[in-house]
Amino acid sequence: MAEATADKQEAPVAAPVRDWGSLKDIPLPLTIEIGRTRLKVRDILGLEPGSLVTTTKLSGEAMDLSLDGDIFARVEIVIIKDKLWARLTKIVGGER
Repeated sequence: MAEATADKQEAPVAAPVRDWGSLKDIPLPLTIEIGRTRLKVRDILGLEPGSLVTTTKLSGEAMDLSLDGDIFARVEIVIIKDKLWARLTKIVGGER
């Protein structure tokens, strides 16, 4: 069986982006997950100001920083002048 590769053209390969300046102003959603939990409806209806909800994360444990839904980095939460900040501790990729 003869191959007909002479008639086929390879798809062009996109050149790597060399000027990142055009991409720097594109907003992307960043999410910091400080924990998860499951509550029964009766427990949710009982929440009021001052209620405490426990999560799966422990105090001092690294939190996940997600970029458009994919884990991008691990962060630690710090409080500076009454604001919460996230300090990057590790860049990761492709984890869920």
